Amino acid sequence: MKRVLVLYYTQSGDVLRAAESFVKFLDTPEVELTWECIKPKADYPYPWKLYKFFDVFPECINEEPPEIYPPKFESSKKFDLVIVTYQVWFLAPALPIQGFLKSEYAKVLKDTKVITLVVCRNMWHSASETMKKMIAEVGGIHIDNVVVTHQGPPLATFITTPRLLLTGKKDKFLGTLPPAGVKDEDIHALSRFGRQIANNLAALTDSSNQPLLKGLGAVEVNRRYIIPEIIGRFVYNPWAKIARFFGKPGSLRRRPIIYLFAIQLVLVIPIVLLFSLVFRVLFNPLLNKKMEAYVDVLKSPSAAG
Repeated sequence: MKRVLVLYYTQSGDVLRAAESFVKFLDTPEVELTWECIKPKADYPYPWKLYKFFDVFPECINEEPPEIYPPKFESSKKFDLVIVTYQVWFLAPALPIQGFLKSEYAKVLKDTKVITLVVCRNMWHSASETMKKMIAEVGGIHIDNVVVTHQGPPLATFITTPRLLLTGKKDKFLGTLPPAGVKDEDIHALSRFGRQIANNLAALTDSSNQPLLKGLGAVEVNRRYIIPEIIGRFVYNPWAKIARFFGKPGSLRRRPIIYLFAIQLVLVIPIVLLFSLVFRVLFNPLLNKKMEAYVDVLKSPSAAG
């Protein structure tokens, strides 16, 4: 029997739905599935209050996660595979998932094969690379990465995703914008990955550590988001450090900094998108090789080679 641990943190429910679809074909007598919802000791509201939403930004970027409650699984138990399903907050893995990976409980990943499943709007690149780093730091063996993003064009999700976070509403907006979150079809399609694993259970305990999901379209990289995200991460870092200098989450001293960050973010996003478009048009021939190399990094390990 193979032992599979599914770790997740969810707010809107999309992450849990994605994880359930992913392991649909693993729910068999040959597999022992263990589910673990990561629970921070200081939980985060959903729907979010506007200030609280922006107030988690510094800790996301600075990798200062909250304490979490002890997981229910036995700390000494050895799993053949761990599936980590997570959201992206401010270009970084959601704080509760960071909390797990920075805790003593993350030793369950040591010398164990790990598959990551990210569910987010569209800018997942930085968070994915951060996850790879954190998994490596605790000795996990990252064999696959799967990405599923929210439905609708970028300008639509720029409205529908914040509406979902701040109101909890997923339905169509203004009669024209698509529902928020991930399409049902995209959620259901994740079951193909679980089927692939179920058909290759022996690979979970071999020593090759090769990707199991290669060739199944686990990761699709939209190149138009690469430059805006790189710029965003560059801008985020100093703001996060300044805000943290003025206090911890909820501190009155850092409120002005958080408000200023939120205002500049709303104003800067359209400028960054326009700048990145012009930049790509003008310098694409010069950057093409570096861009393709970065795309290969983002697609790894599932699309390695």
